[in-house]
This record gives sequence, structure tokens and C-alpha cells, in this order.
Amino acid sequence: MTNNISQKLLSDVVSISPQYQRSIRIDSDMGLSDALNGYFCHNTASSVIENICNHILSTNQRGFTLTGPFGGGKSSLAVVLGSAVHSNEIVRNKARSVLNTESINGFEQAFPVKNGWSILPLVGRRGSVVLDLYAALNKSLGRKSSKKISPSELIDELLHLALQQVDDGVIILIDEMGKYLEAAALNIGDDVFFFQELAEAAARSEGRLVIIGILHQSFSQYAMRLGVNTRDDWSKVQGRYIDLPFIAASDEIVELLSKAIQTEVYPTWISDAANIITDVVRHKRTNIREQFSASLEKCWPLHPVMAMLLGPISKRQFGQNERSIFGFISSVEPSGFSHYLKTTNFDNYSNYGPSNYWDYMRANLEPSILASSDGHRWVQAIDAVERTESKTSNVFLVNLIKSIAIIDLFRNGSGLVANAKSLGTLFPEKKNDELTEALDELASYKVILFKSYLDTWSVFEGSDFDIDSAISQEMAKFPGINYQKLSKLMGLHPVVAKRHYHKTGTMRWMDVILCDFEQVEKYANNYYPLRGEFGCFILAIPNRGVGENKAREKAKEFSRFSPFPIIIGIPENSNSINSLAEKLVVLENIKNYTSLEGDRIARREVHALLSATSADLEHQLQSALLQTYWYDGLDDKPLEVKKIAILASDFADRLYYSSPRIYSELVNRDNLSSSSVKARRLLLHAMIQHEKEEFVGFSGYPAERGLYDTLINQTGLHRKNKDGELSFLSPEKGSASNLNDLWDATQALFTDVDSKISIDKIYEFWSLPPFGIKQGLLPVILIAFVLAHKSTIAIYKDSMFMPYLEDVDVDECLQAPARFSLRWVALDKNKNEILEGISNLLSEVCENRTSIDPLDAARGLVGMVYNLPDWTRKTQKISSVAKSVRDMLLKANDPHKVLFVDLVTLLKVSDGKSYIEVLRPIIKELLYAYEKQLSKVKEKLFLALDVNPNDIQSLKIRASAVSGILGDIRLDAFAGRLANFENDIVSIEGLVSFAVETPPKGWVDRHIDAAILELSKLARRFREAEAFASVQGRESHSEAIALVLGTGSETVTVSRSFAISEHHQDTIQSKFKEIVSILQNQNLNTEVALAIIAKVGMELVVSEKGE
Repeated sequence: MTNNISQKLLSDVVSISPQYQRSIRIDSDMGLSDALNGYFCHNTASSVIENICNHILSTNQRGFTLTGPFGGGKSSLAVVLGSAVHSNEIVRNKARSVLNTESINGFEQAFPVKNGWSILPLVGRRGSVVLDLYAALNKSLGRKSSKKISPSELIDELLHLALQQVDDGVIILIDEMGKYLEAAALNIGDDVFFFQELAEAAARSEGRLVIIGILHQSFSQYAMRLGVNTRDDWSKVQGRYIDLPFIAASDEIVELLSKAIQTEVYPTWISDAANIITDVVRHKRTNIREQFSASLEKCWPLHPVMAMLLGPISKRQFGQNERSIFGFISSVEPSGFSHYLKTTNFDNYSNYGPSNYWDYMRANLEPSILASSDGHRWVQAIDAVERTESKTSNVFLVNLIKSIAIIDLFRNGSGLVANAKSLGTLFPEKKNDELTEALDELASYKVILFKSYLDTWSVFEGSDFDIDSAISQEMAKFPGINYQKLSKLMGLHPVVAKRHYHKTGTMRWMDVILCDFEQVEKYANNYYPLRGEFGCFILAIPNRGVGENKAREKAKEFSRFSPFPIIIGIPENSNSINSLAEKLVVLENIKNYTSLEGDRIARREVHALLSATSADLEHQLQSALLQTYWYDGLDDKPLEVKKIAILASDFADRLYYSSPRIYSELVNRDNLSSSSVKARRLLLHAMIQHEKEEFVGFSGYPAERGLYDTLINQTGLHRKNKDGELSFLSPEKGSASNLNDLWDATQALFTDVDSKISIDKIYEFWSLPPFGIKQGLLPVILIAFVLAHKSTIAIYKDSMFMPYLEDVDVDECLQAPARFSLRWVALDKNKNEILEGISNLLSEVCENRTSIDPLDAARGLVGMVYNLPDWTRKTQKISSVAKSVRDMLLKANDPHKVLFVDLVTLLKVSDGKSYIEVLRPIIKELLYAYEKQLSKVKEKLFLALDVNPNDIQSLKIRASAVSGILGDIRLDAFAGRLANFENDIVSIEGLVSFAVETPPKGWVDRHIDAAILELSKLARRFREAEAFASVQGRESHSEAIALVLGTGSETVTVSRSFAISEHHQDTIQSKFKEIVSILQNQNLNTEVALAIIAKVGMELVVSEKGE
């Protein structure tokens, strides 16, 4: 090897033969000449073919199975064997050449060829072998057929084809036969007895019908999940086939590897290394052929040690791809062989050895190894490597311990030992002294020890904990399986009815309960959905010895479909579940041993085994859920085997057949997020406030608008009515929302018109089958229902009638729906007449009521009374009948009873017409009582102020002139209010509130009386102040007059001062002139005239007092 190519990658000089990189598929590769290229028929393959020939020639046995690990060449052998009897002579001759049929005793007699055999290749799947075999037969015959065929008809047709003279015979090659067996075990394929009938037919074919199946594990292992009786039946089927092991020897695998790995350049040391390894192996296996060393050499850059180990490794139970030798050398997984080629520079010492394979296993296979029988030794090896890594950074020492660990793990069956000779070949760049020092240093770390009797270095067994013994001891005192605890350990998930969810928008699920068979009655009788599920699957695990028939009878007895499904199944693989469950519980106990506290290796092993057992049990439980016969209580026969999610959807569809179709993940659920709760609340507010508006008043696209579109608009509940107005309406017939059944059933609840139904009861009714509405949707559908029937539904809160819903009522209903109830109002002709009359009456007295339906009229009447001013609702200054009507309506908790019973009695009427005639003046009296009382206050105030009601402007001017004259704060405030007086209700309310210092809400009758008195006093003081307006330099709008009068013998004196407003000046002037003219015309002297005037003044004053 020269240095000028040292910078190349190994992948530049080494390749994998394409023949070994592709997987053989017998149905597509059969009869292709290219598929035969590079095939190497080793001794194992030849002996298997010879064994088949011997059975065909000496017995009537015609059914065979080849069993061996993945990647062992079984499929390739099947293609070569089929091609060796093919009708194409060129292909046939090539196949016979590579198979070397001349060296196989009896081949020509067992498979005589004249025209060629009919070859029917199949690749197994979890499905029907009958359908696949019939399709292969049709393809072979060059015909097309879509007819269904029974198993017996297919066998008859195959036998007829085999016995006719056109072809030499029929050979059926079934690759992945285990897939068909799995399908049969899971009841998703054909009955396994088809294989028995097929083999028996072949036995009668005089050697002209041969069946060869390819398996990766023994026939019986596919039946391990089944019950004892079923496994016995399967063993009878297995007995119809001769099982031939197909496991290539290590030297055969080396030969295959030497052909798969192709290169023209080899390092200088590889020949010596191959010879050394050959000598080491020959010491254990003397039958190694002479050319074996050359084959090992040709495996480079796979080190000879690894070439020897891959055979035994391929037989381990780690996983399909990992057990396949050629899957490994072609894999590009981290640290794999192909990855190594593509990332490693090509130099004289490049090789893929056990240390590289250690890295590959840790990166890709560790969980599988821990779960296998090699788990304990693997844990010890990991501990040894990790301890070495913690003590040194010497890469050579680390790679050496990794190499010893791999050889120690997999040397059985290879003939290898980890002695100095073998280990020396792994590090050709190291001298013997360096290797010896390295081994001594690892020994000093207590990670390896030398076993002289085996001449090998082994990983130090650092743990004396015997896990198998611990398991046996725990099993001996095992109390039984606690399935409730086991369910928690396994984390069994509920089964979601996915198809039902996509169909209705409502997520529903069924619980999965694991229980002891003896406890199934208790679980079934005591079960009630508490966590949102609508039913449960009970997987009842029979104890060993419980008969299959007894178990199924009990499942039938205690299963039921309603009121919620309790579906009981007895799994076929109950024995496997029991065994694994016992082991899991035992390992959980062992995990807590105090003896493990100081034993890291033992702890790791226990945890690894616990994890593997848990995974196996989970797999068995999942298989049980797939293959169990379930009973629903409706039929004695078990349900058709389906995926459990499909069954859950079937039950959901049957149980919730009237479920609304509403697709909202935000609210179509039981538990809402805080943002969803807020959006729903805002939507409900908008529904009651903006019913007549498009999108119920939403602008833009907030979350609540999205809910409107999904819940209201798309369901058609908010649309234009016959008058063209947007309104909430009942769902249209045939609506995709499927709300019609809900609407009709809800209306049917109100059969008794005298009873109220609480909203929480309605919610409960809607939540149960056949509707099953989620909690998040209930309030939205309720408000839509109420608004759609507002003309016939009365709402009550705490048993009190509510004329109208407000936002606060919606919020309270969200928090405590039990406080609210509904009542359906049924109307006859007389009641309709009354309500229509009330409607017309309200239209008369309330301008904004132009079009209202009958129940709105009832709400309007009660609402009108509730909206009366507080004084009107408390006053006694109205007629007794008005007071009675008012009090009755204010106390009404049931408008139906008040309108049609109580008021009829109070008004003493017998028909609707007279009812309205009597009620009309009462309603008007109530409606106008407050206004009338305030008008009375205004009238007395104007009189006291000497104000013309038609000249409010002069009052404002007078008030402006008076304000601030006397320095009296209260009088100034009074004058200020008069200055802003608008001659309306609000102004009068302001003056009354000022007078009694109480707002209108608190007024009673005495407040009105007190206001009149106080306003009169303020009016007098106001007028007195007007006389002094000129003093302050303001224009006076009244004239102050003072009189002192006294007449008679007793000389009674009367004094009087007062002010005359300016609007009386014209009258005063005209009368003044008239009186002066009268007195002058009488020719009276001044004293007599004054005496007359004094007498007149005295008389007027006395007369006023007398009044």
C-alpha cells in the first residue's frame, strides 16, 4: 500500500456488491436472470434443498417451511429454486448452474422438468392468503378474474392444475409466511386451517404440488398470543409442514461477506491477521476449510474478527435489520459499516473492528439488547467500558476494552477467543509489549480478567446479583396481579372515536379498563362515566385454567350498550398478558431491593428488564385490543373484529345519533380555556343585544366573531325571517347542523304548561344520548333556543319572572344555571285576545312599541311597571284599583298567572275585550301619575312666584336678577335653578330634589308635600329679594310696596310689605287711574279719600285672612 492514496476515503476504494445491497422480492424477481447474479450456494442451502428432495421422493410430504434469521438468504434460495424449475430454459439452466443441482442428490427426480413448473410466488402481508394466492394463480395462467373464491375452491383449482399434463407441477413459494399467520392470529386474515388443507391437498398430488413457506421464527411462536386450545389447534396445522432450519454457519457467512465486499487494494497486515484468526478458530473448529483464511482476507475492511462474529450476532434477537448481515453492511446508520466507509480515510491500518461495532450497538441497538437474554452481560460490558473511560483518556485502552466486550458477548458459535493473538490483530500498529501492558492496565482497573482454562480475556463480572433467582423468589410469594395498579403502570389510554369526531365535530372517547376476570361483574355493575368518557372497554383477563366458553358467557352476561356502553372482551393472549403482568409486578418489587443500592450493574439490569417487560406487556395489550372478541350486550355473538377506535366510533354513532354537527375546537368541549370562555361570553352578550344586526354587531374578526360564524351562522340559527329582518330562528329542516331533533325534543319537554323547567335540567337532558352536547356549547345553544322562541318562552330567575335578558343575567346563568328556569306559554283564543289588546295598549302609551308579539306584550306590561318612576311604584296618591294592579305586577313571578288569573279576578272581567277596557285607564293612570304629580308641584310654584306659565323667559330673567343679592346660599341656588328652568320634567325633578334634599329614586308621598311647602317659602323669599335688585345696581323686575293701616275706635293697625312684579304694571296703572278718577269725580277732600282707601285696604287684608 502506498501513501499517495492515504487521503482517500475507504468508500473510494471499497464497495458493496449491488447483489447484496438489494432485498430479494420473490414475486417480482422470480424468473429474472439478473436476480441470479452473484448468488453463492453454500452448504446449508444445498442441504436444505436436498432434504426437501428426499422427503418428496420417500414420503408423501409436500409442505415445507424454511426457518431462519432475517437476511440469511432464504428468499434468495427460494428465487433460485423457483428459477431452477422455470419454464424459461435460459433462466432454468442458469439457476441450476448456480445451485449446482448435479451435486444435490435426488433433485432431478424430485423436480423433473419437461415444460417447466407453474411457479406461484407470494410475499406475505397481514391479509388474506386466499386472495393473494388466487391472484398469483391468475397471473400465472395469464387470466383476469375478479370473482370471489372460497378456500376449498382455490385448493381444488390448484390440485387440478398440478395434476394436468400441461406443466410439470405447481410450486407455491410463500415469503414472509409469518405475516399471514399473524393475520390469522389477529382474526384479520384467513383461518389458519387453510394452510392445513393446502398441505393435505399437496400430499395427494403425487409430488406435483409443493409448498414452501419462509419464516423468521418457528410456527408455534406466532400462536403464543393465543389461548391454550387455539395453540393446540395451530400445532396440528404445523404438523402438516416439515420445518427446515436455515441457519448458515460462520464460515459460510464469511464466504458470503467476501463476495459482498469488493476492493482491489488490501493493507499489508491483513493476510497475517486472517491467518492468525483462522488458526485461532481452527483450534476450536477443526473442520475449517483450507481456503478460509483467503475468504477472511477478502472481507477487509471488515476485520477478520468481525467477519467471524457477524454470523453468531445475526442469530441474536435484536431486530430485523440488525440481525441481517447484509442489512448491516449496507446500512448507513451512525457507526455502521457503510457510515464507516464514507467517513474514514483509507490508510494502512484502516479496519472496521469490534470497537467500531460496539459504538454501532450503543447508538442503535441498546434498548433491544437490554430486553434480550444478553441484557445482563451487556450491562456488565457497559459498566466495564464506562469505568475505563472514567479512569483514562487513552483511546487504545478504551478500544481494547470495547473489543474484548464484543468478543466476550458473541464468541459462542464463532470459535473465537479474546486472547493475545486475536487481540493483537485488531491493532496491527501496536507492538506486542504495548498490547501486554494495556491488558495488564485494564486488569488493574478490575474491568477484565484472564480465564486461563479458556485462554481468553473476559469482562469482569462486577455484580453477583442473580436477577433470575430474585424473580423466582418473588414469584413464589406472588400475591396476585393488582390490575388497577397495572393499568396505571401501563398508562392505558382512552380510545378516541375519531370517525365520529370528524363527522360531528364532537370529541368522544371510551375508557379502557383492565381487570381480573373474576372482578368483571363488579366493574360492570359499578361503572359510571366520570371523566368525560361515554363508555368503556373492559378487558377481562381470565386466570389460567378458565375455559374459553365460560369466559365468553360471562362477557355476554355483564356487557351492555345503554345507558352507556360497557363493552367486555376476553383476549386470546391472556396467558401472555398474565405472565408478563406477573413479571412486571415482580420486577417493580425487585427494583426496591436495598441490595441494589450499591450495585450499579444490577440496578441497570433490573431497570432494563423492567423497561423491556413493560414494552412487551404494552405490545401484548395492544394486540389484545386488536384481536379480542368484544360483546356489547345486544347480541349473543361477538362483534366483528375491528380496530378498537372504529368500534368506539360505531358505538358513538349509534348512541349519539342526534348529535349536532358543530365544528369548533374552542367550545365544543367540556373544559374551555380562559380565552374561549371570554369569547363565548362576549358572543352571548352580542346575541341578546344585537339580534337584528349583521354578525350580531361584531366588526373585524375577533375570536367571538369566529365563534359566531361557527356556532350561529353556519348552523343557520341567525338568518332573515319572513319580514326580511335578521333574527334567531329554529333550524331549517334538513339542516346540515342536525339540530332539528334537539329542537323538537326540547320543545317536547314543555308538555305541562303550568310547570317550569330549570336550565340545569335542560343542560343535563342535552348532555345525555342521543345528543351528547358538550358543556362549552350548552349556553350558546340555550340562548339561541330562547331567542328563537321568545314569543312563547318565559324566563325566570330565582323563581321570579324576567321581562328581558340582560348581560348580567347571562353571566349569572353561566355561573349558576340552576337559578334560571323556562316556561312554555300556551295560548288559547281568549288569552290571545288579552295579549293582543295589551300589545295595542302599549303601542298607544309607548311610542317605541309598534310591533310586538303576544308574549312580548306580557313582558312589556310587566316591564312597563318595573320601569315606572320609583315614586309611582310607592305612592298611595293613586286610585285603589291602580295601586292593586301596580302591586300585583310588581310582585309578579309568573306573568302567565298574573295576566290570565290574578288580573282577571281583580278587574272582575269575563272576556278579553272588557279586560282591556278596564285595564286601559288604570295603565294610563299609572303611566302618567308621576308626571301629573310634578305638574301639580310646578303649578303651585308658579303661583307662589307669580309666574305666567306661558312666559318662562321672564322667570329666567327675574331669577338672574335676584341671584346673589341677599348672600343667602340656598336662595341663590334656588334662583340659579330657576334661571336654567326649561319647563320640563327634569327641571321640576331638580327643584323638588333641591327642596327636600333627596333624589327622585328615594321619593315617597311626604317628599312631594314637603317640596311644595319648601318651594313656597323659597318663592316668597325670592320675591322679597326682587325688591332690592336696584340696590345692587341691577334692573328691578318688581316694585316694593309697604302699607301701614289703622281704623276704628280700637285703632287696629295692619302693616303689609310686598313686591309686585313688572308684568302686573300695566294692570296697576290702568286701575290706578280709574280709582283716582272715581275719587276726584266725587269731589272728596284728600283725608276722606285716604280714609276710603285705608278702609278698602283693611277689608282686603281681613278678607284674605278669613279665607
